Amino acid sequence: MNLVYIHGNHATADSFNFIRSRLTGHNDILLEYDSSHGFYTNHATMLERLEGLDDVFFVAHSLGGIHALHLADELGSRVVGGVTMSTPYGGSEAAEMVACLLPFSQVLRDIRPRSAPIVAGRNMSVTVPWTNLVSTGGGSPFMLAANDGVVTLGSMRHRSDIQMVDIDCNHFEIVLNPEAVAVIEREIDAVLQGHPVASCL
Repeated sequence: MNLVYIHGNHATADSFNFIRSRLTGHNDILLEYDSSHGFYTNHATMLERLEGLDDVFFVAHSLGGIHALHLADELGSRVVGGVTMSTPYGGSEAAEMVACLLPFSQVLRDIRPRSAPIVAGRNMSVTVPWTNLVSTGGGSPFMLAANDGVVTLGSMRHRSDIQMVDIDCNHFEIVLNPEAVAVIEREIDAVLQGHPVASCL
């Protein structure tokens, strides 16, 4: 199986070191991107990196989960599943307000609830086993709705076609959370047992 890791905004693939140390025996593909280049420019580069790969299982954090959703839509039957963590499928309401102060920030334009990537994602159907880990701890009093310190719980729970699992930690701690790793392992095992994976190492 090909595990495709996509980090969150302003992070790197190193954010998955803990998870990767516990998920062995697979082919790891680490997709890096720079949010300042724009969502669709990054998307095209990532899609190129995945050319020819089958049996793709996404492990993605935050904005990386939005990228995973778009990539899965394009890759179709080559994708066997995914687990996203703290992914704001409904967009970031906070980005709407902060964008007024930082009007030239590309990532803020890309993650607002009415942005092209978020709106397009709402029209994409997830047809493979897919779970979003909702980080429920670390709320910020500066955000009007319940949140994990970065995005709202409502945004993380925005989709009805994927499974939601609550994890009691904040937005950044989730990539270091043993419970999160256990869920990812469980989802990978379920796919391996129910789907003929040709490239499993």
